[in-house]
Amino acid sequence: MPVHDVGYRTWEGKKTSSWFRWMIISKTGIRLAMKSTWVRRILFAAWLPLMYWSVGFFMIEKSLEKDTSILGHTIGQQLDDVPRYGPVGKIARQVKQISASDSAKGQLKVQAMLRSGVFKYFPHSQQLAEAYKSGDVHRIRKEVWRWLMMVFFRYPQSVAIMFLIGMVAPSLIAQDIRSRAFLMYFSRPIGKLEYIFGKLMVPTVFIASIVTLPALAMYVFAVFMSPDLSVLYSTWDIPLRILVASVVVIAPTALLALALSSLTQETRFANFSWFAVWVLGHGTYLAVMFATAIGMQENPLDAKVSENSLVESCSHLSLYNCLGRVQEMVFGFASWDEVWKSAVVLLLLSVVSMFFLYQRVSQSTQQ
Repeated sequence: MPVHDVGYRTWEGKKTSSWFRWMIISKTGIRLAMKSTWVRRILFAAWLPLMYWSVGFFMIEKSLEKDTSILGHTIGQQLDDVPRYGPVGKIARQVKQISASDSAKGQLKVQAMLRSGVFKYFPHSQQLAEAYKSGDVHRIRKEVWRWLMMVFFRYPQSVAIMFLIGMVAPSLIAQDIRSRAFLMYFSRPIGKLEYIFGKLMVPTVFIASIVTLPALAMYVFAVFMSPDLSVLYSTWDIPLRILVASVVVIAPTALLALALSSLTQETRFANFSWFAVWVLGHGTYLAVMFATAIGMQENPLDAKVSENSLVESCSHLSLYNCLGRVQEMVFGFASWDEVWKSAVVLLLLSVVSMFFLYQRVSQSTQQ
């Protein structure tokens, strides 16, 4: 039988805009990553801190609702569930004993403890103490909400990001280089930047799912726990701060992970390099800090040690510290003068990572 209509034919299927070609690459990367049991476990574990932080918002709102004069008798009631033993229990018992007094003298003692003892080992304790001292409910709510969000970003979620991206990102480009999958990608109308953006969206989606979404969910929960919607007037900026802090985390970490993946054909080497950047950088900072503390015969947590010039310089080797400091500025607990060096480090890291990523993709397509 003769063969008819041989040659090019009109595509009769649904056409996708050229602006969304990268989505196919992203969907494929996310689907493959979600097949890993460990990735699903880390995603589940990364949402667990949401319960503890929600309890914090609940207690703050209940305390503000019951007693707008701040602390006094209310803190004593809220500390009933605090553990008996350990440093937290000791502080709780002291505050409860003082708050049991109805005298003005007792109130002053509680405020003095806030300034010097209760929040001593919490970051930016002085700013929280000043907010409580003011007695302004709106100011207290705004400061505490921003502080809870900042701590949520800096501590549990930073560790979760390190493990999650270490599981997801190292194979994204390394496997394409090893399997020559570039031949399939670029045989279609897909450019290098579209390919990079599609791959970049994979770690971006995972980071946003454990940082941005839980933080926004906590904000909505806190609003519903408030006595009325007037709380939106004093906290309207917090969702914007959450989005900016998410960009601060996503840009350098996602670009760095993809750059490391593009430098090798073996996933295990990219995986090792990713964890080495985090562990060695922060380990160097901790080693210098403790060595300086021993030489000064001071507590390593003391401000004098942290402000030492050598310790300050080595702190910029830690990706964890750089991210945390810029996030502190985003949430209003630090000034630009205090974090500009960390911001420059993150910017340079992002630019250099993007440069090497683009160069490696270009070289791989020409081989």
